[in-house]
Amino acid sequence: MRFFKGTLRAVPEKAAAAPGGQGGPKGAPELSSGIRVEVLTMENHLLFVGRLKVLGGGVLELRRDTGDPLPQALYNSKVKLRGFQKNSQPFCMNGTVGKSSRDFWQVENLEILQNRENRSFFRQNTDLDARVMPSGHYRGTGREATECKVLDISAGGARVLSRNVYVEGDRFQLEAELLPDERPFSVVCQVLRITPRKGFKYEYGCKFEALNEQEQQRLLRAVFTIQRKILQAQRE
Repeated sequence: MRFFKGTLRAVPEKAAAAPGGQGGPKGAPELSSGIRVEVLTMENHLLFVGRLKVLGGGVLELRRDTGDPLPQALYNSKVKLRGFQKNSQPFCMNGTVGKSSRDFWQVENLEILQNRENRSFFRQNTDLDARVMPSGHYRGTGREATECKVLDISAGGARVLSRNVYVEGDRFQLEAELLPDERPFSVVCQVLRITPRKGFKYEYGCKFEALNEQEQQRLLRAVFTIQRKILQAQRE
């Protein structure tokens, strides 16, 4: 069963909802029963991972992937849903909890989240060891790989802590192993922001360049996996 685009509304992040047109907003996700989704608070804290069932009329039913009981939900409380469509494109939506029990939540009043870059909803703190190497328009002198920390990462960019000195516009190659059972990610970063830190280190806000769609999807899935592991560790 398909979830019709016309039942969704598009809203910018941190803005009031605006009714969509008759045919639904451009880029509205096409959802089908069985899609795996992550359910988050409005502050982006992960609540649980579940499977989606399309009930029709703009209502989705969620059940936990593992079959375990769901957390208690307050009626009409707002949540975020995010996941991947059948075509592997990510989506992120707001909704309110309607009927609920220990076995299922029903989410209604769905709104597509649209901000300057939808991928920012998939940002995750990491604090992972990684390496940086010069790439492209780098004006420094060192050319060898050096250690760094990836403070957080999304499909669009990362915050990197390094002793290397760069200026805005510089590029470097970032290599990071996000998951032990996957090949490392290697991507060109362009420096957008610089913040000096203690210990003669610098925090660089970077955007990724020339990251193809397949690697973006792989990166988003890795971020999802990291978040699930964090949630499981908090419960143990």
